Formats: sequence, C-alpha cells, structure tokens
Amino acid sequence: MDDRGVEISAQAAPVTPVTPVERRLWRIAPVQALLASASFCVVLALAVAPASLLAQATNGASGTDPVVVGASNGADPAPASYRIALQAGHWQSYEAPDELARLRSNGTRGGGMEEWEVTLRIARLAAERLEALGYEVEVLPATVPPGYRADLFIAIHADGFHSPAASGFSISPPRRDATGQGAAFAEVLAGEYREVTGLRHRQATRRMAGYYAFNNRRYRHTIDPSTPAVILEAGFLTSPSDQDLLIRDPDRAARGISQAVVRFLPLAVLADRDDL
Repeated sequence: MDDRGVEISAQAAPVTPVTPVERRLWRIAPVQALLASASFCVVLALAVAPASLLAQATNGASGTDPVVVGASNGADPAPASYRIALQAGHWQSYEAPDELARLRSNGTRGGGMEEWEVTLRIARLAAERLEALGYEVEVLPATVPPGYRADLFIAIHADGFHSPAASGFSISPPRRDATGQGAAFAEVLAGEYREVTGLRHRQATRRMAGYYAFNNRRYRHTIDPSTPAVILEAGFLTSPSDQDLLIRDPDRAARGISQAVVRFLPLAVLADRDDL
C-alpha cells in the first residue's frame, strides 16, 4: 500500500511517488472545472433571457430600486383581519407562575369592586365591539403565554391612590419597543379614549414603560418583541368621578379602546365606513 492508500501487487509496476504540489492540484482541479461550467451556464442564461428580466436584474446595479416580482408597487391593501390581544389586568393573577409571584396579591380596589373585575368587563366589552367588526380578539389573563404574538397587545389596568382626588388615565408603550409602533398607537389611543370618556390624560410613569409583560429580558411570560403593545391605566378606581366610568359605564371605556384599534389597524371591510 503506497502513501495514497493504493494496494500494489507483487507484479505491478512501481508507482512514481506523488509530490505535495500534485496533491494540491488534485484538490483544485475539480473546483476549477465546476467554476468553468457554472460560468458557462450563467452566460448561456443571460444570452437567452428575455430583455424584461435582464432589465430587472440590472436595476439594482444602476442605483434604482429593484423590481420585485409579485410585489405591489402601490399601498398594501388592508388585511381581512387582525389579531388583537386585550389583557385584563390582574385577572386570574392567583395562577401566576413563580417568576411573577408578586402578582398574586396586588391590584387595587374601589367602589366595591376589585381591579380584575373592572378590567375584565372592559376587555370583554371591547372584544365584543371589535369582533363584531371582523377582528380576531383574545382576552388574556394576568399571565401572558411565553413569546405571545399578536398584531396589537393592550394591557388594561385601573389605577389606585390614597386620595380620592386623583383622577384620569395614562398610557405607555414599552421602554424598549422593537416594533417602533407602540408610541404611535399610544397617541391614537390617548386621543380616542380622552374624547370618548372625557377623562384627563395623565403622564405615564416609568414603571408602566417597564411593565412585566413587555420585559422579555427578565421574564418568560411576556409578549414577543415583534408585537406592538401599550399598557392603559383606564382611570382611578379610588376616584368617585372615575368610578362613574369604570364601574357604572364600562362600555364607554371599551368604546374608546375599540375606536383606537379601528383607527390604527383598519380592516378592508371598514375602509368605506365613516361611522366608526
């Protein structure tokens, strides 16, 4: 057996030793042949290709935007539906995992109602409105499924304070918003909610921007970073004036939320309607 692993019989002619240079040539030759055939195929393809395809292929090199086959050059049409997630703050918080154990015993109360009761009513009323318009809506509890995805996520909460004079609502997108859409929707929601409810728009707190459902760096049970999101403190449950909305007229709060969704993510079937 020679240095290439070839067995030689006793009668075989002697084999000339192979130099290191020849070894390298054996490795390179097949590659060179492959490249030569590939170059020939490219030249042949260009020779028989229609002029329209050649123009598309060279647009990028000439500095103009390339034409993508199958893409629309106009504005994208509104989709048939969107998936909207409405989280009812503190609902089923007793089921929170250990990483969110603090949720099991917090939440405000007022007017004879717990926060989760108020947020769940508002979330369900808003869901009914949106579903009637063609949206796909899911009402979520306090614990968000890990990596949850939707076209829009709205966490609905109610504020509380030791003084009944505190009143109004506040909204915040995530502190780290990978979508770049959270702040834009927060602005739309603030306008619609203020107009419908008549409540004062308060400045959001830093804690709102760090809401646990946004913080996938620290927790598992959070939304996926690709999901646009906001948290809404819908009013003060400890305020007698805000209780008129939150407890006695929750559908008005739900209408403010649903109208903001329709403005921000309009459906194709709603394009010609001006009564929303």
